[in-house]
Amino acid sequence: MAPVIQPKAAPPTLPEPEPATPPARPEAVAMAGPELGGTGHGIVGGAPEGDGAAPSPGPSAPRVDFDESMTSPRFQEGPSIEYSPEALREQVEGLMVVRCIVTAEGRVYGCRVQNGLPFMDEAVLSVLQARRYTPAMRNGSPLEVNYTFRIRLRLPR
Repeated sequence: MAPVIQPKAAPPTLPEPEPATPPARPEAVAMAGPELGGTGHGIVGGAPEGDGAAPSPGPSAPRVDFDESMTSPRFQEGPSIEYSPEALREQVEGLMVVRCIVTAEGRVYGCRVQNGLPFMDEAVLSVLQARRYTPAMRNGSPLEVNYTFRIRLRLPR
């Protein structure tokens, strides 16, 4: 992992990702391509068995794939995503797709970049894993889920 070098001046703060309305067919998100504008979360079907992710911290129910029968995890607290100096210099913009596990307690771990951007992958991974979210819920019960974040990064204007 390459370290993220902090800029001398405070970098611009990016908006927090907002959950998107889950589509009827989860596969459609992965095939539909980048969103037009906005920042958001989407969903994608399940991860293969034995995906190498770290085990869930603490006891919880078995992990399931997020689907339209659940409420989306919502950002509660944690750091903002900030541009790395290299990404600012190269004027990087675009959509990142990151698959993570969100626990029934709202912790995020086991993130993997599915569609990255130059000089931003490590910065986004570390921020997502330092955040807390409300858990995905089904019938009033929190669930540990495989969840895909869709994050649009835009340079400040």
